[in-house]
Amino acid sequence: MELFQQIMQPLQGADGGAWLRALGYLVLGLVLRNIIVSGMRKYVDNHTSPHKAILFRRAISYLVLFVFVLIALSELGFHSGVLLAVAGVLSVAIGFASQASTSNFISGLFLLGEKSFKVGDIVAVQGTRGEVISIDWLAIKIRTFDNLYVRVPNDDLIKGHVTNFSKFSIRRLDVQMWLALETDCAALEKLLNQTIVHEQAFLHQPAPELFRLHVGVLGIQVQYSVWAQQEGFFTSRSKLIDLIVPAMQNAGVVITQTPSVVQGQDNSFRMPYP
Repeated sequence: MELFQQIMQPLQGADGGAWLRALGYLVLGLVLRNIIVSGMRKYVDNHTSPHKAILFRRAISYLVLFVFVLIALSELGFHSGVLLAVAGVLSVAIGFASQASTSNFISGLFLLGEKSFKVGDIVAVQGTRGEVISIDWLAIKIRTFDNLYVRVPNDDLIKGHVTNFSKFSIRRLDVQMWLALETDCAALEKLLNQTIVHEQAFLHQPAPELFRLHVGVLGIQVQYSVWAQQEGFFTSRSKLIDLIVPAMQNAGVVITQTPSVVQGQDNSFRMPYP
């Protein structure tokens, strides 16, 4: 109660001029914050990663506002001792009430140092897949491929598994299928390689390869794997299928069965990123 009276006493003694000066400092702080953040935006964006730029701009923004709030309070008659006492009480209360937020903040610092992903990357975390649109001190924001907004706390990212589909510049395209037992896999591999050899969408190194996976009553299970650039991945995958299926049909290769989707099985990895 005594602390509350110490807080309210300066406000009761402040005159109209003090209130106007305090308001002026707050307005000045807002203006300066916008000028500083706008002035630093180009430099920060060009010299650091997008998520670091976002965090840095927010940190500068909060710091400038904090300084001018302290100046405004001093104009109203608040003394540093009272402000420190209030800050101490609030920090204890907030500490008990926001243990999860503290954990998320610390986890955010680890993520910032690890550089596991950045804004614009495609990630999968806790069954959610989508594009990272924001990396904040407490959580990251993801836009899924069906345009949903998902917030994932930083602590969950540290404790769980995160898959980054955009980390590397190239990715492998895999097409699996079952072929008739009489299929000449060596000749088929040569045919498929000749079919895509002149396509710029596919890389020559690592070289394409036809893997023999399994032999069963359905025939021979194979996987044709081709490497492509990360950019344009979906287009390259569709193009690969459009090229090899007609080539196999013209060569008389019989596809007995393609991998089926089992009811109840987690097949979310198939769409849109395999």
